[in-house]
Parts: sequence; C-alpha cells; structure tokens
Amino acid sequence: MRCHTLRRGRNAWERCDPMTETAESAATDAAATPARRAVPATARGRRSRQALLDAARVVFARDGFTNARITDISDEAGVAHGSFYTYFKSKDEIFLALIEELEEDLRVSGDGERAGATDGSAYARILRANTDYLTAYHDNRGIMVVWEQAATLNEEVAELRSQASERAVARIVRSIEHMQTAGDVPAAIDARYAATALTGMVSNFAYRWCLRDEDFELDKAAEQLSRLWANALGIPTP
Repeated sequence: MRCHTLRRGRNAWERCDPMTETAESAATDAAATPARRAVPATARGRRSRQALLDAARVVFARDGFTNARITDISDEAGVAHGSFYTYFKSKDEIFLALIEELEEDLRVSGDGERAGATDGSAYARILRANTDYLTAYHDNRGIMVVWEQAATLNEEVAELRSQASERAVARIVRSIEHMQTAGDVPAAIDARYAATALTGMVSNFAYRWCLRDEDFELDKAAEQLSRLWANALGIPTP
C-alpha cells in the first residue's frame, strides 16, 4: 500500500461504543484543540487554503518536518510563494493545521455503522475498530511518522500529540467501563491502566510498522492486536 490522502478519521476504537461520545467529552475535545487562524470566508479562499494543506501533506511526508520548505509547499500547491502567508504565517503553523485536519480525519473514520455498531460480539467490535485504525494509519503513514518525529522538535506539536493521546485514552476508559457495566469485562480490570496500555500497544505497533516498512499484512495485524486486546480484558475470542 502507498501513502495517500485520507479525508476521514482518529483512533477508531475511540468510537467503538456509541455510549463513549457525549456532549461533555465533545466539549472537552474542542477546548483542548489549539487555536488556528480562521478559515477564509470566501469559497476561493477556502480552496486556496485547502490546496496548501494538501500540498503540505505531500511535502512533509516526502521531506520530513525539518527539511520541508515553504517554497516547496507553494510549488506543490501551484500558488505564488507569497500567497502562502495569506493563510499561514510559518511552516510550523501549517503543520499544526495539517495535523489537526488529519486528527479529525482519523476520528471520523471510526464513525458510522462499522465502528459504532452494537451488533456482534465485543471482540468483533474491537476487530472492526482496530482494522479501521490500522488502515487509516497505514494509508497516511508518511505524515503519521513525521508527526511522531516532529513532536520531539516542536513544543506545540508535542502538546497536540499529548492531547490526542489523552483523549484517546479517556474514550477507551469510558468504553471499558461501559463493557464492565454490560458484564463483558471483569470488574477487577482497572479501566485507566488498561486503556493506557492497550492504546499504546496499537499506536506503537502502527508507528514501528510504518517507520520500518515492515512486511506485515494489515488483516493479520488487526486480528493479532485485537486478540491481545481482548485477552487482556478477558473478552472471549473466536
């Protein structure tokens, strides 16, 4: 599989259970999102801004955070170099905007019938969600790897990465607690410890897979990680 633009998604397991997304959690997410410049009011302005974001996705994935240049982003977008500054004041700002867009894409990829369905076993829902997450990560592997690396170089990127992780853990905590109420997960499991460990397992696997271009098969990776996840929570597997 080659890297291409995904226009939807965040960790799909965050939406695995429809009970996990509440008005309170949505408000918390919105408050935690770093401020960005306002999106242009005109359709032409929005198209130009989006063209720069799409170009930045290509350039950052290709050249990395450090070597990416504003001139290369402008050239990729097919706009005059000076036009860049109409929408973004720096390379750092467009990277932050790109990551916020990607994070929203990754969240939405977990919505709908596939990840939010309540039919099927708890294991089947975990498998569907992990498959969605790994697919989204691998399809966007160039920029996802750069995001991880840029977090070591830029404080704002690091904060964005930390907030995304915290929100993911919080959602999984609520999912586990809901499954405990339903009797699918033993009460002895500490939801916060489990959520932190399991989300870390899946995200670290995805990062190492894409960074090293390992020859893993997506379906098998999702199945193996889901079995480990289910076994850790005491959920029966096929």
